[in-house]
Amino acid sequence: MQDHPRKAAIILIIVLTLAASAFSQNSDVAGTINRYLTIRTEMGNFSGAILAAKDGRIIIRKGYGYADVEKRTPYTPETKHEVASISKMFTAMTALKLRDENKLKLGDPICKYIETCPVQWQPITIQELMRHTSGIPDYEAKLGLGSEKYLEFMTKPGANRQIVEDAKKLPLDFTPGEKFNYSNTGYIILSRIIEEAAGEPFEKYVAKAILRPAKMSNSGVINFKDPPKDLATGYSFGDIGWDKVLSGVSLLDGHLKRMPQLTLESPEGDAWLYTTIDDLYKWSLIMDGSPLVSSQEAKEVFTPGLENYGYGWFIGKGFGRTRMRHNGGLPGYISDFVKFPDDKITIIIFSNIDRARLSNIVRDISSIILGLPYDMPVRGTVEKLTDEQVSRLVGEYKTADGKTLTVSKEPEYITAKLQDRYTAGLIPLSPIEFYFPLGDGKAIFTIGDNGRAIRVNMRYSGEDHIAERVK
Repeated sequence: MQDHPRKAAIILIIVLTLAASAFSQNSDVAGTINRYLTIRTEMGNFSGAILAAKDGRIIIRKGYGYADVEKRTPYTPETKHEVASISKMFTAMTALKLRDENKLKLGDPICKYIETCPVQWQPITIQELMRHTSGIPDYEAKLGLGSEKYLEFMTKPGANRQIVEDAKKLPLDFTPGEKFNYSNTGYIILSRIIEEAAGEPFEKYVAKAILRPAKMSNSGVINFKDPPKDLATGYSFGDIGWDKVLSGVSLLDGHLKRMPQLTLESPEGDAWLYTTIDDLYKWSLIMDGSPLVSSQEAKEVFTPGLENYGYGWFIGKGFGRTRMRHNGGLPGYISDFVKFPDDKITIIIFSNIDRARLSNIVRDISSIILGLPYDMPVRGTVEKLTDEQVSRLVGEYKTADGKTLTVSKEPEYITAKLQDRYTAGLIPLSPIEFYFPLGDGKAIFTIGDNGRAIRVNMRYSGEDHIAERVK
């Protein structure tokens, strides 16, 4: 009996040691992510917020840059953000809730709920809208997201009604159910069906069925006539030249252009949601199994159909492990929501600069959290090389897997062309070091005794890809 206090003390010490070790590891990861995003912000190409968590513990939760550049309003974790296509997971879940209430069936033909439904839509089911297999053409593909044509159309009142009416006149891209084609139009139609089946406006039903039960108190349906307080302003920028891109430019330098607010009138099932990183994290935990979304319903959502699309989520592989995600993009706003379920990792990141290279940022932050190789953002000063310096580098190189990498001098750039894979411009930072925009990495040459390059390392995603010069 006397050994029990001693054993309990030993167990407590072990538990505290493990907890301290986990805290230290999370602190190191948070510090690395913070340095990474601080560099991106200082270079003038990132502004926004991040929340990353592992095993139910938040690793980092922080804002960067400005929610409103002109007013110098800081971007904080509480800043509301338009998350565009991330809305689709909530639109799909709203349809599932109506299914649970026996107000619709996923196998129902959509024409059951649509007035003046065109003949070509009669075979389409609700499930096919949810999985992007309806064949209904995507309106964004025609307009070009962010183009002048897109902005002119999407800032007019009644744009989403016109999208549906225009779609009714078009032939389907393919027979319903046979192929996958991402269709924002399909999700606008889905939200109209939800409204009809619910018997009340979309914004009221989605708040009652999803947002309030999820305690997502800082989320809602965007109304351009009465936008929510603390909503981030969306920005973009044009070609500022490689000098500024690589040496960096302050967010206050004037290169950011405020983007116009789109109408986004409800029901806009493809892109209706404004939210915060905290509210999306609440949803991430709910999708792990909860009274609102059972483990069986979550399994249904995360079951992939064609092209690995579930109900509002892409389900596939990343870094050799299961990954569930959806991103979103509107003029001035980009966002990404990523879950690695086996590692119990969630990453949520927003930026109110639509030119931020968010896919690369998420790639690098995922690597940092997973303990995999990564690189800090490339910074440097662009140099002008002489013809002699360039001639030392041009030629053919062989990779370890036998592919030919050809380095050539073009009128404006040096290019690296990897057989059957890519052709990329290289921006000189020194006679032997170049920025590699395609991979957001570097090309680093090694010069031999004869003064010519003998190898090149195309380094990106934290990994070396070395090619030796062909003799």
